[in-house]
Amino acid sequence: MKKNIYLFIPFLFYNCSVTKDKNAPINDYLSSLHLENKKIMIIEEKINNNVTIDIFKGQIYFEPLRNKYERNEGVQEPLYVKRKWERMKDKYEDKYISDYWIRGNYWALTDFKNQNIVFIKRENFPNPGKYEEFDFKEYLNIFSFSEPIFYDKKYAVFTKIKTDTNDKTFADTSILIMEKKGSKWEIIKDVGDGIYN
Repeated sequence: MKKNIYLFIPFLFYNCSVTKDKNAPINDYLSSLHLENKKIMIIEEKINNNVTIDIFKGQIYFEPLRNKYERNEGVQEPLYVKRKWERMKDKYEDKYISDYWIRGNYWALTDFKNQNIVFIKRENFPNPGKYEEFDFKEYLNIFSFSEPIFYDKKYAVFTKIKTDTNDKTFADTSILIMEKKGSKWEIIKDVGDGIYN
């Protein structure tokens, strides 16, 4: 029995460190905003990875003057390589869930370095289109994230929405493409979501 306990303890620490490492790009992004000592709000449901994959690709449309399909928006070449994007899509696409925010797939405090976080479910967040009376008691930066996924073995990519308790709209959606430089992940591209606007 003692042997099993000794085997379990390193496994537990390994799993915690893997989770922290997996979320390091998001944590490094938040650190770059210098919010360590400030309370922030995070939408509890994770954004579907399909959103990240779609924004990365951009739109494909038929150009009648050239008589061919063309790609618009998204990540531009040379960073975008169709073959590499397809590998990322095959690995990370959720073929069964089409929801933008995935119910039942939640962020937890253990996912973040900043421990001064208020979580809110998407359904409890005010919807400006409904003209709800909703008064947050204090000013907070608000974020929503997908899980980081990896592209071409060296880039971390995730969807990010940023707003605040005054604005309360989810208009600022983009994907962040990050590359590890030294011990930190740094943003190399911030690509808007022209597809979804």
